[in-house]
Amino acid sequence: MLIPRLDIEAAAARIRSHLVPTPLIRSDEFSRRLGANIYFKLETLQPTHSFKVRGAFSALTRLTADQRRLGVVTASGGNHGLAVAYAAAKLGVPASVFLPVSATEAKLAAIRRLEPEVIIHGAAWDDANALAMQVAKESGRTYIHPFNNANVMAGQGTLVVEILPQLTPDLIVASIGGGGLISGILSAVQHFSPSTKVVGVETEGADSMYQSYRAGRIVELPAITSIAETLGARKTEKFQFETVSHYVTDLVTVSDRSAIGALLEILDLEKLLTEPAASCSVAALSEGKIPCKAGDNVVVVLCGANIGMDRVRAWQSASAS
Repeated sequence: MLIPRLDIEAAAARIRSHLVPTPLIRSDEFSRRLGANIYFKLETLQPTHSFKVRGAFSALTRLTADQRRLGVVTASGGNHGLAVAYAAAKLGVPASVFLPVSATEAKLAAIRRLEPEVIIHGAAWDDANALAMQVAKESGRTYIHPFNNANVMAGQGTLVVEILPQLTPDLIVASIGGGGLISGILSAVQHFSPSTKVVGVETEGADSMYQSYRAGRIVELPAITSIAETLGARKTEKFQFETVSHYVTDLVTVSDRSAIGALLEILDLEKLLTEPAASCSVAALSEGKIPCKAGDNVVVVLCGANIGMDRVRAWQSASAS
């Protein structure tokens, strides 16, 4: 199962007037360490500091006039909600964002500044999502799923469209939450660069796709226990599971400790702030869990940077003790 090529191209055209392409930079230090050409795709520099804004604009620019008037409803662990709130504010669309109690204060504050309706409900994204879907159905408003939405996934696939004029990657490494980002990437790679391999990364305790992939069926986690909140879907959905199962090169996991260690290294060496949900991909490469050959062009998607500096300082202190 893939998002069609024309849908990804159309999404790229729709979002072009709203988002500028994010930089693709070569990391000399990580290239030296790993013996390959390591490039970072800086989705951290999106206006909402996450790739999610691609999918949000892709979905909201497909709304009819009546749908725009009624508004949209979504649920998020933080980054998707922020992206929908941002796109809705830019397009003049009313928005309601449902978040679990685990959403960080930094993300809540960023969302509230855009003035959508904010509803806090449930221990995890799945709980907030169930209520959001119910409210959308009862109100007639359009529900925007954070990953199981064809327009959202097409928007995430535009990331590959931006990379290819600059570089043909041998490998793309991306983290997985519900599977929308990697499904968009896998679809775009199959259409535009089929020789490129794609490896997905999750943190232990937020590894529903990894467990599903290994089991050959969708596995629902009883709870999210990882610090990587934005990877916090307890289960994936059928489209994402089948896309990953058919097209991904491999899936790997890393510990929270490894993700934090990579976060601090990226900040120190590259002066780039990332979330654990992004730094986990660098951790997987650094630990040798993703093989790459000398001379390979490896693109790591640094997918988000919505993390409070208070948490980063706490992790720095813990790592120094």
